[in-house]
Amino acid sequence: MKITQIFTLGICCIFTCIAREAKSHTCMDTITNKQKVLSFYKQIVGQRKTELVPEFIAEDYKQHNPTVKQGRAGITEMVNYLKTLPPPPEDAKSPIIRAIQDGDLVVTHLDISFLGRRMAVIDLFKLKDGMLTEHWDAIQPLPDESGKTVTATNGTTEIDHNASAENSKLIVEQFYKAIIGKQSANRFIDTAYIEHDASVITSGIGLADYLAGPERAVKVHRIIAEGNFAAVQSQFNWDGKTFVFYEIFRVAKGKIAEHWSVEQVVPDGVIAEDMF
Repeated sequence: MKITQIFTLGICCIFTCIAREAKSHTCMDTITNKQKVLSFYKQIVGQRKTELVPEFIAEDYKQHNPTVKQGRAGITEMVNYLKTLPPPPEDAKSPIIRAIQDGDLVVTHLDISFLGRRMAVIDLFKLKDGMLTEHWDAIQPLPDESGKTVTATNGTTEIDHNASAENSKLIVEQFYKAIIGKQSANRFIDTAYIEHDASVITSGIGLADYLAGPERAVKVHRIIAEGNFAAVQSQFNWDGKTFVFYEIFRVAKGKIAEHWSVEQVVPDGVIAEDMF
């Protein structure tokens, strides 16, 4: 199977650069699915405790990243590789920017620097009975954003739990129904919304018109929401290639107020649907 170099590098980045600031819990705690994922990052990825893999990863763990083996073997192999590398600095900043939980699904948004390269990553985990059972992701290299006020990953991080997740999900769902139905979707976007996707910014046409472009054929797979945040897992076709596309929306007063995204081309030799 032919895998792109950037894809493989990105996976190594994630497992090398996870810092030690994510909140940790032992397997004895009664914790939320989000806390379990953050604990996985800390104890398995950051502290490289392969002996804890059976306490976090289900035996039939399904991996949608084509560079990683299925089941516990894939995680164990990656962590064993990490053990050959220097550990993260004790004072390293956590790359985990946002975390969204919706039932058995948890989305994390990461900003990672590795070997002079910076990447945005969105992970999606499914859990059952406190165990990680499935994983999807997308990785995108980022340009130099020095001096920019708005970057690919900065902006609002705190979730407003007083906001309705159902409402946030509904607004984003209606937004995408309009996009796919070739109807105007600008009514769902606040006039002062903040855009973090450089491609949308440079297009000069705004998010709705950008996503509705005639060269894009979009298929939505999942919408996950917590409070005023909603994440979308989708795919689109462009220039003869299929892309994995993850977005995070912040909703305020019934409108889309902020938007982040990560996109990645499906590697040659990989069936696109296998990544969903």
